[in-house]
Amino acid sequence: MPRRKIGTIPREEYYDVRQRRWVWVFPRIDRHVTLEKMVDLDVFCQMLFPHSVKKQGVAKAIVEAFSDEKRPMFLREIQHRVLKKIHVSSQTLSDTYKAMVRSGLLEKKYRNDPTFVSRQFASRLRDLAQYWENYLVAKKLASARRPGSSVSPVSQA
Repeated sequence: MPRRKIGTIPREEYYDVRQRRWVWVFPRIDRHVTLEKMVDLDVFCQMLFPHSVKKQGVAKAIVEAFSDEKRPMFLREIQHRVLKKIHVSSQTLSDTYKAMVRSGLLEKKYRNDPTFVSRQFASRLRDLAQYWENYLVAKKLASARRPGSSVSPVSQA
């Protein structure tokens, strides 16, 4: 039986190749680590890239570059500042940068525009969390009562 192919990659190897090509942001949020308040950038970067210490350092350097400059920057400017601080490959920097853009931490309006720090990231996360809570309630996987509240939202209306 011949091997089935997806594009040019054998089906059995597709997932491994895909994992090597793409960089994902896997936020792992632990309430005990953050203690309900998070001020430390190291902890935030550990939550964004829990599987890669290098990418944690690059993400921290990128955010610090934006906080030092306080203006939108092009990738080549970011690259110059980050590679001066930490010694990683350009590919690691590029992968981390792309993952931060895809996740919404960094934004750029058009392809050739400078990148800036997203001011909407936190509200997007709140919207996503609210959607998930509503979905769980609608599917009757969780109650409508929120932890810590004494009155349910249904009885308030």
